[in-house]
Amino acid sequence: MISTNAQVGAVSMKPAYDKVEVGRVMTVGSSTITISINKMVIAKGQLDYAQIGTILKVQTRKSTVVTMVSSLTIGAMDDEGLNDGCLAQLNILGEITTNPSTGQSKFFRGVRSFPVLNEAVYNMSPADLQAIFNKENEPCIEVGHLQQDASIIAKVRTDDLLSKHFAIIGSTGSGKSCTVALVLQAILHQSPQGHIVLFDPHNEYSKSFGNMAEVITNDTLDLPLWMFDFVETVELLTSDVEDQAREEQDVLHDIILKAKRLYDRSLRNNDISAQVKIDDIEGELQRATHISLDSPVPYRVRDVVKLLDHEMGKLENSSNLGPLKRLKRKITTLTNDPRYKFIFRNQASPLPIEDIVGRIFRLPVAGRPISILDFSAIPSEALNIVVSVVSRLAFELATWSERKIPVLLVCEEAHRYIPRDKELGFHSTRRIIGRIAKEGRKYGVSLAIVSQRPSELEPSTLSQCSTIFSMRLSNEQDQNFVKAAVPDGAAELLSFLPSLGTAEAMIFGESVNLPMRVILNTLGEDYRPHSSSAKFTDLWTREMATPQLMQSVYKRWRSRSLNVEGSQAGGAVKPVATARSVQQTRANMMARATAPKTPTPPATLRRAQQSLQAKQHQPLQPPTSQTPGAGGISENMRQRIIANATNGPKPKNINDVKSMLNSAFNRDI
Repeated sequence: MISTNAQVGAVSMKPAYDKVEVGRVMTVGSSTITISINKMVIAKGQLDYAQIGTILKVQTRKSTVVTMVSSLTIGAMDDEGLNDGCLAQLNILGEITTNPSTGQSKFFRGVRSFPVLNEAVYNMSPADLQAIFNKENEPCIEVGHLQQDASIIAKVRTDDLLSKHFAIIGSTGSGKSCTVALVLQAILHQSPQGHIVLFDPHNEYSKSFGNMAEVITNDTLDLPLWMFDFVETVELLTSDVEDQAREEQDVLHDIILKAKRLYDRSLRNNDISAQVKIDDIEGELQRATHISLDSPVPYRVRDVVKLLDHEMGKLENSSNLGPLKRLKRKITTLTNDPRYKFIFRNQASPLPIEDIVGRIFRLPVAGRPISILDFSAIPSEALNIVVSVVSRLAFELATWSERKIPVLLVCEEAHRYIPRDKELGFHSTRRIIGRIAKEGRKYGVSLAIVSQRPSELEPSTLSQCSTIFSMRLSNEQDQNFVKAAVPDGAAELLSFLPSLGTAEAMIFGESVNLPMRVILNTLGEDYRPHSSSAKFTDLWTREMATPQLMQSVYKRWRSRSLNVEGSQAGGAVKPVATARSVQQTRANMMARATAPKTPTPPATLRRAQQSLQAKQHQPLQPPTSQTPGAGGISENMRQRIIANATNGPKPKNINDVKSMLNSAFNRDI
């Protein structure tokens, strides 16, 4: 087992139940009662029997009424302190009734027999608590033990948890990430053939599930543009100016249809590289076809650019070229941005939808029921795009499978892509997450909303979560927001949210019989999420900003990728050439390029000489025994020079050769 129950085991040898009269009923309302605490309880220092969150019982003639302490006050202030007693307000939660025939006791929500004045109020026995929280006949997961009685295991009904959405909220440092890992681990151990997708913005969970997880990073994610629906595509490619976006949307409508038909016709001809006439495609648009804008049919971005060029060539009035030019410029910009490479990967030969969807949603499971989408190297605007597309795919997968493949989407840092402010975020993301929150349970798509700032979440989404794990919340706005969203009038029970300890939570909603104050189980060290906080005192005790580290930092910064020469901050980095060695290398290369005769000229110079003589392409041979700083070139630069010499313009003289070398060298540096 990944989680442990060490706390429960340590207190299993508990003394026998000691029945204590905690107080007497003074007032009775429709949902609350007020009691006067027994002065003997005060005198003996046993006020912990009535601390906030404690469950107490009131014995009536027909049943046992179950209540929870929500507030405490002093009865009267005088020189003798508590001698005038203190008062406690209790919320009525339900009742335990006993079947006279079978003698079996069972807990029910709501009350049919209310307490009367001066009725005695007692502490709960373990048997009473078992009657309330025992769920032996339903699939449950264990998450911890009751704060009131450590011998009572806290269980959550799995089907109610998943089918009606749930939320895990708490301030930074309250144990929120560990709770996410704990709950998901418990679900996966119970359901090893599940399908869970976890959006991980900070790379916290990559080690939390061991071999059960498929970790997908920006370097391995393949979510091509053709998997986007038209609304998502428009939001990605069009301008922020409304009038311009409307013009570009009209252009995209026809261009994307044509691009899909270009690929479809090539596929039907069994040659995706075959040239199809654009005029033929335009003729096909007039006839009914099985391909629509939102059909998950592949198309190539290069065909979109080709079609844009074709349309621009047909227009004589330059004033009509604006939308086409803006679209082409935006596509070119995104294509060249390494942060968006997950959209433009495998363009020449797109992967089939079975491979793309199968990997993300674990179809088949193959021993890894959870996929973790690591967004740590993806910009925030791209994160919204991925969440939107994956969420929509989950909804469509569940719909077209007729609820045979239920999916759980875990939205960590949910306030980033479904914010309260409608002007923020990605419209398509808000749209699909909102739809899943309202309709997902009908189709088998469940949401887990995780956030440290619930007040910044879109309100209707959190209100659809029928079970809430609330950790410590320090911000008053967050507290009020949660109180407004909780079901069953349990808002008053959350007055102590700011005082909850680390790894302590209030659990309330459809998947538990009563709101529970729970001490959560402890995760094994190897399965705890990564801490997202920097170790200031450790890192500031030694010099970290070495020239080698900063060279790799700036290189990754320029390339917009963490996976460029050198590891992440704090780790080992590959040697980077110093400014002096760079200058020396440049001088050596220029000397070799301009030398009148050399027995073995560099590959690029030899390529230029052959081009001048033969006027034709020749295969390039890699240089040998050359190292940076000693007159040689790096592997990265060698590849750039080869690509330029093969695909670029042919040099006409020695100055062109120098220019090519300088250009390649500068890009490499």
